[in-house]
Amino acid sequence: MGSIALPEQYVVSDQYIHQPRRIRIIVVGAGISGIAFAYKAKELENVEYQIYEKNGDVGGTWLESRYPGCSCDIPAHSYTYPWIGNPDWSGVKWKWPDIPGLHSFEGKLVHTACYPQDLDLRGKDKSPLSGAGSSGIQVVPYNSTQSPTWIAPQFAGHLASAGRATKYTEEEKEKFRNDREYLRKYRQEIDHAINSRFPNFYKGSQERKISREIVEKGMRERLSKMDPELREKLIPDFDVGCRRVTPGDGYLEALQEPNVEVEINNEGVVTADGKTYPADVIMQPRLRYVLCSSVPTHRKNACLEKGGQRRAQRPILLVLFPDMPNYFKSTGVSFTFANKIQREGVKSVVVSQQATTEFNDHKDAVMELLTFSGNCNSWYKGGTSNGRIVGPWAGSLNHFLESIRDPRLQDFEFTYESANRFAYLGRGLSLKDIKKEDLAWYIR
Repeated sequence: MGSIALPEQYVVSDQYIHQPRRIRIIVVGAGISGIAFAYKAKELENVEYQIYEKNGDVGGTWLESRYPGCSCDIPAHSYTYPWIGNPDWSGVKWKWPDIPGLHSFEGKLVHTACYPQDLDLRGKDKSPLSGAGSSGIQVVPYNSTQSPTWIAPQFAGHLASAGRATKYTEEEKEKFRNDREYLRKYRQEIDHAINSRFPNFYKGSQERKISREIVEKGMRERLSKMDPELREKLIPDFDVGCRRVTPGDGYLEALQEPNVEVEINNEGVVTADGKTYPADVIMQPRLRYVLCSSVPTHRKNACLEKGGQRRAQRPILLVLFPDMPNYFKSTGVSFTFANKIQREGVKSVVVSQQATTEFNDHKDAVMELLTFSGNCNSWYKGGTSNGRIVGPWAGSLNHFLESIRDPRLQDFEFTYESANRFAYLGRGLSLKDIKKEDLAWYIR
């Protein structure tokens, strides 16, 4: 029998199937995602990585954002890594906004994203605050902006009826420490309660109507001491979810204090009626630019993220950009392309422009069904009222997890280390064959 003619220079790789080759990874940032990578990297083989961080310590947002009242706006037992809970809980790049005259102010400008720990407001009679997002509503009660923002009841409030004032007793923390299954179920109950609220965001739904009635009723009760005309200005005319929903313990109450009252000049703040309010310190809550790198990022033929171009770029599945091989955005959970790169001899992977366009067209259409696309300014739309939504996923959390569990590989372009894409199959052996493990594992 004659032999089969093979390509002249092809040589079978001396390896077993899916043998992990050595790869090098750069992680930009030691925030929550960078720390998560370092933890999970302990499970990887033949991986060399380097984490680059602009700050002097790890933590990212939570290292920088240490203004008075700073906290996460969902229960702390949910705001943590999924693989382990903390039993001992006690209870995007920032930039200055484009406000006319902001930098002509001759006093002190303070941004919550880089809050000076030595800032002392005692004796400062006038300290205006610009913005009423999550950071703004947290810092107001501690430094006592008035703009419409939905101030919601506590997320999973049945588990923490006192809101952010909830304090776990030593007995409760001891139980969390000693009974991991109890802690897991407690965390699961919190997440279930939060995830069950997604139908509230469908325009025209009964759930949306009920959620607005509940939140509006709560706001009116908490603003009962305020001048009626001003109170009406604080109740949004847009749907719950158009802007980020914020719990804001103490915020509405602080607005009714006598010391709480927008172009900025060298003296202070100028309000819509033309009056100038002199100020000692002006605070600017954190403004987020979602999916934007803090360093210029270049793709094959152009700069992807630099200056004004940032907001126009949108990835597929919140993770990959076209013309950016082996570049992955970490916005939380993502799929395991790095495993495929390492185990199948992939040199680079990049999503096609057509797939990216179609994905974002679908996302835009779904967003029109949701309150995220309502008529309000929000960071979801890059600080505009009618821009394309760049932040949230167009669906529930479980919808997102299912979508990345089985990604459409036909939408991606792969190049390989070898001229033959099947070189990763090696000499015909598996790792089980080499280790002489149970070779009949498939019989159950």
